Amino acid sequence: MSDESVRLNRYLAMCGAGARRKVEEYITAGRVKINGVTVNEPGRQVSPNDRVELDGAAVAPVEQRYLIFHKPKGVLCAVEDSRERTVIDILPPEMDRFRLFPVGRLDRDSEGLIILTNDGIFSQELIHPRNGFTKTYEVELRKPLDEERLIRWSRGVQAEEHFLKPISVRRLARAPLQCWFEVVLGEGIKREIRLMARALDNDVRRLFRRKIGKLVLKELAVGEFISVEREVLWDYIKNGKTV
Repeated sequence: MSDESVRLNRYLAMCGAGARRKVEEYITAGRVKINGVTVNEPGRQVSPNDRVELDGAAVAPVEQRYLIFHKPKGVLCAVEDSRERTVIDILPPEMDRFRLFPVGRLDRDSEGLIILTNDGIFSQELIHPRNGFTKTYEVELRKPLDEERLIRWSRGVQAEEHFLKPISVRRLARAPLQCWFEVVLGEGIKREIRLMARALDNDVRRLFRRKIGKLVLKELAVGEFISVEREVLWDYIKNGKTV
């Protein structure tokens, strides 16, 4: 940490406590103290000599890490869970000290590309809608989809209380039944593709995230990861790289 003061929410993000929205929840819930005093304002300044605690444990900025990870099906995209394995559980034990967390979400039954980091500021920049980083999925439906329903999908569908519209959707000629599609999403909501499929009287058999921005997952085996520098990762996402 430099000699300058920083906002509390930024400081916690630098400590690997989570992305900005998550650390602000910690602050407003009264879980954070500065020099023994509970602080509820995310904008409170933290000086270099201040002692900051989260849930009673002192926190300090850690070395920032950025992992490109091939998430397997059947594990949660979460830091911890009392009943099921998470993406963090798959990592080697020496990664524990970095307090990594997944950027965004990819549900338990889906697989493919995710980013793991302890840099909450990077995480917020990547997922914020104003920055326009798309995510590209390859989706296998349980039943063939006729052209009428494909057009409906591309124009948007009503699913429960949400109107859901992909940035683009196209058929992939991968099998005789033609049940595979490429779907590109922007901001997205939880389980969006599965909700859209149900609105089309269908269901998802397999969901694979292929791309984040222009970063493409093709060579990394399931459960494997590579570690890169922040600037390198941004270059991959913005300008393109196959891993």
